[in-house]
Amino acid sequence: MKKAVYFMAATAVLLALSSCSKEQGNDGGEGGNVLEASVNASESGVWQYFSFAEGKVVGSGKEDETDNAAWAARTDWDIAINRYSIRTNSGEASSTGAKGGVYTFDSTVTFDSVAEVPAGATFSTDKAVTSEGMGGTTTTVKSEATVILFKTDAEGNKVMPPVYLQAPVYLFRSADGNHCYKVLFTQYQDENKESGHVIFSFAEVK
Repeated sequence: MKKAVYFMAATAVLLALSSCSKEQGNDGGEGGNVLEASVNASESGVWQYFSFAEGKVVGSGKEDETDNAAWAARTDWDIAINRYSIRTNSGEASSTGAKGGVYTFDSTVTFDSVAEVPAGATFSTDKAVTSEGMGGTTTTVKSEATVILFKTDAEGNKVMPPVYLQAPVYLFRSADGNHCYKVLFTQYQDENKESGHVIFSFAEVK
């Protein structure tokens, strides 16, 4: 199997074509073939809800009480993306007791090397996160996973203008808790440098 090497940077120029997935034609390890999905999550404040089993976005919802409650009651999605933020169907993002979540691999782990769920892997669930911004204080239920990482200075502050770094490989658990998918985010910006045009590779692992 050819090793695919991915690089995430602010100058990424690959084009996100649609909210669907396609086979890449290589083996995904113990679980199956590697698929590639593209999701247009560029609209701020709007979540795109994705099903790994369907391999596509199954709907979208605004970041508000009504839409959040509606999607929390559904079990047909596994992750949701809003710009660089990620939500899983778990914890405070679910009102049904959905069993989603995320396990984050060490930065040295490659996508191709993940062939099974690590023994003793602990999956983190979604929580309400409060942050300060130009618009004031906001509280959002989301995962600890992100599409990209930000380069920071010695004091831990984001450098400006922002420099995007590749996020580690993630292992997402499906809403029903019966499946796990390794995921590598390979694009955050399109060829026009518009953020939120996300591309990722994924494959089921046992």
